[in-house]
Amino acid sequence: MDTSPLYTDQLERLWSKALEGDTDAFRDIHQELFKGLYGYALKLLQDRDLANDAVQDLFVKIWVRRVGIGPVNKVKSYFYTALRRQVLNQLRNLHLRELQIVGLPRPDIDFSPEEIVVRNEEYENLQSKIANLLNELPSRQKEVIYLRYFEDMDYPQIAEVMGINYQSVLNLTQKALQKLRSANLLSMLFYLAALYRAIKEM
Repeated sequence: MDTSPLYTDQLERLWSKALEGDTDAFRDIHQELFKGLYGYALKLLQDRDLANDAVQDLFVKIWVRRVGIGPVNKVKSYFYTALRRQVLNQLRNLHLRELQIVGLPRPDIDFSPEEIVVRNEEYENLQSKIANLLNELPSRQKEVIYLRYFEDMDYPQIAEVMGINYQSVLNLTQKALQKLRSANLLSMLFYLAALYRAIKEM
């Protein structure tokens, strides 16, 4: 997803119109952000129906509460932050209903070989290897890698979404990249992430 200033300004203009009750503008925001938000929710919830419901519910809540929310400078970051908060609440409620240990669960992203699509046969044997290596990372490192390279967010956006400071995002990213670098898979990550984004936007 584009993170250029022009794209950011476009979302802000659409949000300003949505604040005035423009349903077409809000529909355009939905169209621009839905795929990315759904992918993020699916990563955190590991269930297609729950992920779809979470994103649709998010859009409904934001539309209903838009006047109270008011102007938003970083629309994309706002939606991802709100979704992450909603998913955490959803996970907590699921745990409570299942009578598991009470406490705020931490979302954990899981990378599957099938999702890391490689069209070049030369790289096919690396699917499982890089997925396994990514899944060995601590949960917050995996989430940072997913948001940075698969959702194309910059570091300030990731900090806002995850509720941590900028330096923590840098530290988590560097630690994760170092592990990939030591396994000679860093360039493959960049290739796969770019391919993933291109396929998602088709």
